Parts: sequence; C-alpha cells; structure tokens
Amino acid sequence: MNQEQHATSRRQFLRAAGVTVALPWLETFARAVEPAKMQRFVCVANPFGMIQDAFFPTGEGLKAALPGNLASFEALRGKFTVFSNIDHGNNGGHGGTHMFLSGVKSSEASSMPDGNISLDQFLARQVAGQTRFPVLNTAAGPVGGGGVELSWTRTGVMVPPVQQVSRVFRMLFVDDPAELSAALGVDYEQQGSILDAVNSQARSMSSRVSGRDREKLDQYFTAIRDVEKSLEQEKAWLSRPRPKVDAKEPKDGTVSQQLPILFDLVALALQTDSTRVATIEVPGSFDTSAMGIEEKGYHGYSHHGKDPVLMEGMRKVERYQMVHLAKFLAKLQDLGLLDSTQVLFGSGMGDGSAHTNKNLPVLLAGGGYKHRTHVILPDAAEKRVPLCNLYLSMAQRFGVEAGTFGKSKGTFGELS
Repeated sequence: MNQEQHATSRRQFLRAAGVTVALPWLETFARAVEPAKMQRFVCVANPFGMIQDAFFPTGEGLKAALPGNLASFEALRGKFTVFSNIDHGNNGGHGGTHMFLSGVKSSEASSMPDGNISLDQFLARQVAGQTRFPVLNTAAGPVGGGGVELSWTRTGVMVPPVQQVSRVFRMLFVDDPAELSAALGVDYEQQGSILDAVNSQARSMSSRVSGRDREKLDQYFTAIRDVEKSLEQEKAWLSRPRPKVDAKEPKDGTVSQQLPILFDLVALALQTDSTRVATIEVPGSFDTSAMGIEEKGYHGYSHHGKDPVLMEGMRKVERYQMVHLAKFLAKLQDLGLLDSTQVLFGSGMGDGSAHTNKNLPVLLAGGGYKHRTHVILPDAAEKRVPLCNLYLSMAQRFGVEAGTFGKSKGTFGELS
C-alpha cells in the first residue's frame, strides 16, 4: 500500500470508527488517572451463536458446572458470568444479528434518540480525545461469509472493522512518515473549512423549511458536530509518537491464525493506553479446515440441523474461540487490567441452526463485578430482562451518565 492509499484508508477508518487504545504505566506517559482506575471495554462477537450444551453451564451460581467448551475458564472462576434467557426480544435470524451491541434494528434507528448506536461507540464518547483511538474496531479476517455488523454510529453508519493484523499493528505502533503527517494536517484543515461552509449554508436554510425538514437538519447538524469533534481529536494526535513495544509486525493469515494475534494486539493496545474501547469480530470466513474437520464453512456447520457430526464440528470452531478468549482474559489479569476492563462475548444469533435470536450466548468477564459463573434470568415473556439493561449498567460503570441505552427498561442488578 502506498502512502496516499495508507492515508486514505486510515482517515476512513478513524472517521467511521472514532477509534481508541492504553501503554505500560510509565512515568513519561503519566496521566491523571492510574491505569487500574481507568475503565476499559472489549467486545468479542461471532455471527452464528453457540451450541447451547457447549456454552451454558449446568446449575446456577459461582460453582455451576462448566460445559466442555468453557473448560478453559475454570481458572477464571469469580471473574466471569454467563447469562441464560437474555436477548433483545427480536427475531429475524441473520437479519437481526446486527442488533447485538445496540439492541435496535437499523430500520428502527430514526425513531430512537441515539439511533442504533452500539455500546462501543456509546462508551467511546466518554473517553474521546483521551487516547489516540476512541474505538479500535477489528475483525480476525474478511467479513464475507457472514459478517457480524457489530459497530454502529448514532447516525446509523456501520463501522467497518480492520481485517488485517498487520494493519492493526501499524496503526497502533508505527509512526507515520513526517511528510504523511504534514499532509494529514493540511487535509484536516481543509476538511474543517468545508464543514464550516456546509454548516453555514445549512443554518441559513433552517428558518425557511418545514418542521419535519427542520428535524432532519437538526440530525444533520449533530452529524457535522460529531465529524468536527473527531477531526479535532485526530489532528491533536498527529504530532504525538506512538508507543514502542517489544513486538514485531505480525503476518496476516486466516481467521484461525489471526484471532490469537488480534487478542494479543488488543491487550497491547489497552496496556499502552492507545485505546480503552475495542471490538473483535470472528467472521463467517472462519477456516474450519484448520480445526481438523471437513471444509464445509463456518456457516455450513452452523446449519447442523442437530446432525451429530456437524454439531461436533461446530463445537470445535466454538471451542477454539473460547480457548483464546480465556487466554486473553488471563493475560489481562496478569497485566492487572482485568478488573478495570469489561469484556463482553456474545452473538446476535442464539441458535444458528434454528435461526433464532432468543437466549443469546452472552458472557461478561472482568470489570470488577461480583461474578457468579452462571445467572439464570426469568424465561417468562413478561418477566424477561432486556440485554440493553445489562448494557446500560455497563455504560454507567464505565462512567457514562446515562439513564437509558437502546431499549433498556432499567439497570441490571444481578452482579452488584
């Protein structure tokens, strides 16, 4: 990739994602808040859900029996909780999975105060400007074959994840050449001038339009303010050097090869305070042959129809994800970051074979909660707890002063 292409892709990524990341605690980079006190958030998600008997523990409470695919979490007891009977109350199969981190369908966004903003973008506003990347949105490979569509801005734009580990590394730890930084600075100035002109023109129209059109203009002004703020934050980081880490640029590969590397890069990003909000997508392009099973594709195995052979293949793909998630949590714990980092794992799909969005596989780790291994929530429709209630409580713990998130009906008190 030449410098011009790199500059363009970087700008597009930052502008769409509003990116953020954290360094080892060094006196030179001392901040007002100690690393252990900073709040962080990481979401890991896949598009096809989990086989229930391999994900949900048996029994309830701290000593609940872990299923085979969570065996690697045994040493993490007291640091994580799996929730049963929690979801967004939606349906639509694959068409409803994009709601996982927002709780709002994209088609319903216009009627919501914050649109269908996802939790990562919602939290990033709290720490915008404090780190180089407000949000670091990544994927372990190409999002074809069933993308997660995880991250959404409040203006209804889906944030594309960075899909190559080499690019994630360069963004985090390789400084731009001086001439490229200078060119970016000029570019930010020009874009700021364009926004000023467009904003002025739009305001001159405001008094001459209908009430409905005025609402549209208000949404437009909000979007412009968001872009202006993002540009200023990006510009402020141009002259600041990236942290130096004892790691080499990784090679890109398949999903199974990139996933563990991506976990390590996100851990480094948090450790160096390059961001405090990150997402990792496990895309549908997962290379199932690497699991020692027939190459039917991740999506193909998700349509197992209760066939024992296909179900066992699916369990292997899912087990791989959980093993590396457990390693990531253990690494954060060794770094002293787990209790200040809320790590969410899940999917907008409950059962990929039945195409149901009910009883989503949701695991929350870290964050300093009073974890209970397995919490079984009410199953009755009239008593069901919205997943957005959990997200609201997570946002408040992160430091966001908010009374609602998505379609929440209150806060979540199960782990307090």
